[in-house]
Amino acid sequence: MLVAAACGTYIHVCNQGVAMKTAISMRELQTMSAGAIQALPHAMPIKNGTATVGILLPIHQASPEYMRKVIADIRADAEKYTPEENAAIDRLLAERGAE
Repeated sequence: MLVAAACGTYIHVCNQGVAMKTAISMRELQTMSAGAIQALPHAMPIKNGTATVGILLPIHQASPEYMRKVIADIRADAEKYTPEENAAIDRLLAERGAE
């Protein structure tokens, strides 16, 4: 659960507990600290009046256990690729400057 004091105006307290806003205004964005951004549980739209002008995406560090699982899943799936799929992946990476 997020601490309301740490997130300033980005959280309002209801009788049911702590609830997140559905968007952040341009003015609020200018005053947010790095800690307040990282405390956001998910991506938040940035609004200028009624127009959505961007998305604020907090970066959360994944646990080593989760990263090991992701890498194992990638390796297991990569072993199933056909030679044609591997060639297509190699072409795509070469187009993007990867070696």
